[in-house]
Amino acid sequence: MSSLAQRLLTAVFLIPLVVWVVLFSSDLVYTAVLAVIVFAAAYEWAALSGVHNSFRKISIAAITVFCAYLLTLLNGQLESLVISAGLVFWLLVVIFIITKPTMLLLLKLKQSLMVLLGLIVLGLTFLSLYMIRINFHQGPELLMYLLLLIWVADSGAYFVGRGMGKHKLSPVISPGKSIEGVVGGLLACCMFAFFAANYLKVENTLIFLLISVFVAFISVYGDLFESLMKRRAKVKDSGSILPGHGGVLDRIDSLIAAGPTFVACASLTQILS
Repeated sequence: MSSLAQRLLTAVFLIPLVVWVVLFSSDLVYTAVLAVIVFAAAYEWAALSGVHNSFRKISIAAITVFCAYLLTLLNGQLESLVISAGLVFWLLVVIFIITKPTMLLLLKLKQSLMVLLGLIVLGLTFLSLYMIRINFHQGPELLMYLLLLIWVADSGAYFVGRGMGKHKLSPVISPGKSIEGVVGGLLACCMFAFFAANYLKVENTLIFLLISVFVAFISVYGDLFESLMKRRAKVKDSGSILPGHGGVLDRIDSLIAAGPTFVACASLTQILS
């Protein structure tokens, strides 16, 4: 079976499942599914960090999920502080990927620091996706919006990049991405957000548009960040659990940055509370 056929079959199976879990499942089921996704992503991150023993990878993944769940038990003020720190973290990632990509690629880090980095990244991912679905008004719809926003950004960037892409966004990390593609994806997100604002009945459409475009922009660097980790580990995919798509990290690479950024911006502006 060709790679394209595998991708299509996997998508046909996963898309209805994702829609049901996001929009219609109970909070308990959603949290359990989110925990499984983060567990699988943490297992793959451990491998990218140079951990080869299966028991150690499982242990790291279990600890990551446990610590991530503990974050959801924090009081509101501490929870907001953690999410704000997540926004600062991703802004720093963007700055360093833009200015020092070669340094990031060659930087030597101890295995323990790599594992800790994964715990931080995936812990923030779990917390933010939990907060959107459970804590926000219209939580299921907002989470579905975020997933669609990322899909629109990726699709817009792909088609515009193929047709007009000439200037590489980050040739050291991901030669396939172009500046023109990113701009095309952000414009597509702006149009999508404009129509979604009416459906979600947000109070300030302009701020909602700005947040959406900003989140989409940061999501690009979530993708680049995961590509950086794979290049450091000298692998093409983070795993092979999803036929034709690679690993779980390959599927949520944009979301690891978009989730915390979306929650932080929404909390700071109070536009969706």
